[in-house]
Amino acid sequence: MSTVLSFTPQARLEAALPAALDRIRQTAAVYAALWCGSAARGEGNDLSDLDLHVLVTGDERWRSSFTVHGPDGCGVQVEVFHNPLRKVRAMFGAGDAATLAMYAGGRPVLLHPDLEAVQAEARALLDAGRVPQPVNAWDRFALLETVMDARAEQHAPAHAAYVMLGVTRHAVPLLYRLRGWWDVPPRHWLADMEARDPAVAAELHACLTVPDPARRQAAFEALARRVTGDFTYHDLDGERQRVP
Repeated sequence: MSTVLSFTPQARLEAALPAALDRIRQTAAVYAALWCGSAARGEGNDLSDLDLHVLVTGDERWRSSFTVHGPDGCGVQVEVFHNPLRKVRAMFGAGDAATLAMYAGGRPVLLHPDLEAVQAEARALLDAGRVPQPVNAWDRFALLETVMDARAEQHAPAHAAYVMLGVTRHAVPLLYRLRGWWDVPPRHWLADMEARDPAVAAELHACLTVPDPARRQAAFEALARRVTGDFTYHDLDGERQRVP
């Protein structure tokens, strides 16, 4: 009589990890590997895959994706980011918050002193915080235009879309830079802001959840003002370019 194996999503991902590592080790340039993402944090679900960042020798970087099968026969998607050590450090220097977070919180699965060192660097950079960046005039203008577009559509079905555009493309990313906060994925915005500034978190929550257009617009404008200061237009003159 055959036995049907049953795994939770997290257990399935963990069971598939050795097969993923076996395949990664076959790449001659690879010498260290870090397991990252939700599954590495023990939070894997039915939509999770295996994310790995690996260190490679040489002068090339690349990304790969493949499928492995766990003990229950189900396929598990694997995504691998291959980078030389100097490229990882260059991404840290460029303020790549996603890469910093991956290296700071990842689980080493193919050990090497370089990996230990770069993880320590990532944690130190995250702890130190980001250098605050002022909002440039054109970014401010783009957010202000979105606020005005949302005002114009306040009584139309598209209003929610304008607010979402303004929040996700302009207001929140600019606010993170202005405050010197490291970026986090949108799914973590509310929790991250709640820890940093509950008033900002409340405005964002209203933008995302309030069904009444007037209240949604008010929350959006309150959030936008934290970036723009006010809603006055400033004179701007863009860079002139020669037409071929």
